[in-house]
Amino acid sequence: MPRGSGYWTHRVFVDSDSPYAEVLEVMKPAALPQVLGVHRLLDAHGIPRNGRVLDIACGIGRHIVPLAKIGYRAVGCDFSPRFIEKARAWARRAHLDSQRIRFYVTDYRRIDRTLRAAGEKPFDAAVCIFTSLGHYGEKGDLAVLRAVRRVIRPGGLFVLEMGSRDWVLRHYAKTGVVRYGRDLELRERRRFDWERSAVVSQWTFFRGRGRRRRKIFEQETIVRLYSLHELRSLLERAGWEYLRSYGDLAKLSPHTFDSRRLVAVARSKGAGSGTRTRAKEEVPRP
Repeated sequence: MPRGSGYWTHRVFVDSDSPYAEVLEVMKPAALPQVLGVHRLLDAHGIPRNGRVLDIACGIGRHIVPLAKIGYRAVGCDFSPRFIEKARAWARRAHLDSQRIRFYVTDYRRIDRTLRAAGEKPFDAAVCIFTSLGHYGEKGDLAVLRAVRRVIRPGGLFVLEMGSRDWVLRHYAKTGVVRYGRDLELRERRRFDWERSAVVSQWTFFRGRGRRRRKIFEQETIVRLYSLHELRSLLERAGWEYLRSYGDLAKLSPHTFDSRRLVAVARSKGAGSGTRTRAKEEVPRP
């Protein structure tokens, strides 16, 4: 499994010259509807509002801090010290103490070791949002899913959200431009690796506009994408019980061929010892 400062995840998420933290700041408002979707799912599956929720790749806290504000006892993990520092600062501004939210810097492939060493008890639920899986290939993803399962109580829930492979292939574009805030621009050149089912992208960030625009950061990235049946198989191989899927975490609409996003909901096996899931007709629907 790739590790170390030479791999693209370190360059994009950890290195100080990367503007990715700014990208996440700009995207904060977009996270709030997703937080409400997560809350609906947790409630529908019997997770109490004061339940223990883990965000395995929390970034700057876009989802886990609002979940703590709702009332959940939250823990956020990320392997970027910069992101965790920003998440902690946000939690302090929101007057959330360590009884309500805690953060750890850790690689999510070994999240079970970190949390056990810290004395954290099993969690009622875990979330992984915004295509944080897929960064280390299928073997790495399997290691992540198994590590997360080890820190979730029997019957606990897992909500996993990412881009849909089917949508990407239907709408495939070799290039793309995204603007963040006033003066940050990301230009992408993409190719699809059919053997690994991965999008290989050359990311180039620019600052400024017009003649004043200058290149500030460049890095190749590679992200493994999944169709629903592949993701379900991966979850089951890791010891999870697949429950259902959605095409949008905020709306909780059904996953279809036209869904841009893929949301999978799974349960840690041994549900008999956990809290009871509500009747099937009460699970959120559009």
